[in-house]
Amino acid sequence: MDKDRKLAYLALKETENGSWSNMAISKLFSKESADAPAFVRELVYGALRNQLLLDFNIDYYLKKPSISIAARIILRLGFYQLLFMDSVPDYAAADSSTELAARFAASQKGLVNGVLRSYIRDGKKLRLPTLLESPEAAENVPSGKAAAESAKSRAAAKYHDRLIRRLSVEYSVRPWIAELWLSSYGREQAEALLGASVTPAPLVIRANVLKNSREELAERLSAIGFETSPLEDVPAGLKAKGSGLLDTELFRKGNFSVQGEASQLAVSLLDPKPGQRVIDLCAAPGGKSCAMAEAMGGEGQVLAFDIYPERVRLIEAQARRLDIGIIRAEAGDASVFRPELSESADRVLADVPCSGLGTLRQKPEIKLKEEPEGLEQLPGLQQKILENAAGCLKKGGQLLYSTCTVNPAENCENVRRFLEGRRGFELVCEKQLFTEKDGPDGFYMALIKRIG
Repeated sequence: MDKDRKLAYLALKETENGSWSNMAISKLFSKESADAPAFVRELVYGALRNQLLLDFNIDYYLKKPSISIAARIILRLGFYQLLFMDSVPDYAAADSSTELAARFAASQKGLVNGVLRSYIRDGKKLRLPTLLESPEAAENVPSGKAAAESAKSRAAAKYHDRLIRRLSVEYSVRPWIAELWLSSYGREQAEALLGASVTPAPLVIRANVLKNSREELAERLSAIGFETSPLEDVPAGLKAKGSGLLDTELFRKGNFSVQGEASQLAVSLLDPKPGQRVIDLCAAPGGKSCAMAEAMGGEGQVLAFDIYPERVRLIEAQARRLDIGIIRAEAGDASVFRPELSESADRVLADVPCSGLGTLRQKPEIKLKEEPEGLEQLPGLQQKILENAAGCLKKGGQLLYSTCTVNPAENCENVRRFLEGRRGFELVCEKQLFTEKDGPDGFYMALIKRIG
């Protein structure tokens, strides 16, 4: 059996059981090495990013959609290769999937083989839900104002429902995500966001300027076969290409970290200075805390909190690898104010828990969640954390409120609510980043100053 496709199947099976895909892949790779790790990752992430689209096309060939989850995962892998991987011959996609079925879904091996062969014979046609009527079709309605308005309303509602269904399948997101973005940002921006969600994210790293400049790091990586290019808006950021980056001695010795462009932009906007006291209220796994400590030249203090003690250890491990000595990591609930921190910080970062809709291409499992329980309660929790963050700030200090989501209720509306009727704080600037192909993830940041 093809080892790489078997590992991809096992990783997808783990995600069906509730694991995050990156953790499932790492766990499997620790037990069994892949012949082509990049191929395994593309299969896993590609199948997840396009799962609803793959299922829609698979179901066209099934008399009874209720097949075993094992057979469905195998068909998703087969259809993904046929639809999106030109480097894989059709026969290889079909034969390897049939072999997987023989091992993991023996009773449905014939079904898997038959569906894939039928799809190939049909020319691998990509099917999508039809939109049918457009809103303009409502112009031909019965005479009479009331009847005309009613017919137009029904036609528009029908078209809207079909559009949501189409977007949901085409971009493999649950309808609630398509509905949210369509109503918040309009069709053009919504489709741009949805389109970005099915593309791989660029690999972005941050030079540890305590050990090397961005230019020095680029030269060292180039010498061992990695291609890099500097990011314009973040001083330590590089886009990188090449496999095995985290297996290098440069990574182990702390010369760089993996950190997305949007997260680096947030730290740059907060602009911590050497000698300052900085508080990071929701810090784990520690990327922004370490980035701030590096920007401070290793001078001052960074207090990094997280609600879960085991995640505090992740912050400490990052700081050790990067040889950063000014971070003090502790367990702490950001939604509960600590009086001893009152007006004690020059800078405060509140990167609050959120729905994560800006990270769909990196965490495709989010695309597949039914509307999360507690989504409506998130702004209330975020508001508490923002208020506590403000209470930690010295006069003249700056606070950054940030999320990795694209949802007005969690972002600009939360900041407006905080500032309304509140004296002593002013909004310096705010940015909503929309996920872009080859660009940063979706991210929101608002810089707030406490007036001296």
